[in-house]
Amino acid sequence: MTSENTPSKRYYEMKEIPLFLSADDIADILGISRAYAYNLFYAKGFPTLKLGKRRLVRKEKFFA
Repeated sequence: MTSENTPSKRYYEMKEIPLFLSADDIADILGISRAYAYNLFYAKGFPTLKLGKRRLVRKEKFFA
């Protein structure tokens, strides 16, 4: 989850969600911890893209 000083993001419409999702975005959308979101990113079959050291998920792949 997020720290006390950082409010979690709230998405109210699909168009507000970024095209590429980070682990923080996934955690906010699913209401899970950031650590669990990272576990998903490394799970077999989860549709991540690796860009350098970063891992991201395309919005349409995540919601498919």
